[in-house]
Amino acid sequence: MAGFAGSCSRDNICDTPFGEGGVIDIYQPDFIVLANVGGSVTINRGHKGIFVRRISFSEFTAFDCTCPNDHEVRLLPLEGWGGAVLRCDTCGSRFETEYGNPLDGAATSCPLYEYRTHFDGTILEIY
Repeated sequence: MAGFAGSCSRDNICDTPFGEGGVIDIYQPDFIVLANVGGSVTINRGHKGIFVRRISFSEFTAFDCTCPNDHEVRLLPLEGWGGAVLRCDTCGSRFETEYGNPLDGAATSCPLYEYRTHFDGTILEIY
């Protein structure tokens, strides 16, 4: 509902802006949580940040933290879900972080923008 306080301002718009990815060494202190399967971190890249999660020994996911409904809102990890869910505090939409699919809320028709990743055992490239 456009104009309603507490709701995202865009309806069913899936053209989420994105920004530059980057290269990170997962064994550096800021990213060491990614050394373990299930570890997750938000990096200051992309449009509103990039949420990175290690889902297996050699596989990572990376999603832009921009709400698909309101491109000015940053998604945040939902406490108690171990990095498995991102939430928009404005519209209440929630997204799983393996494929970026919406779980519920106003943005149910728009998945998160997904970056590609490449991991060489130490360095994670996000593009």
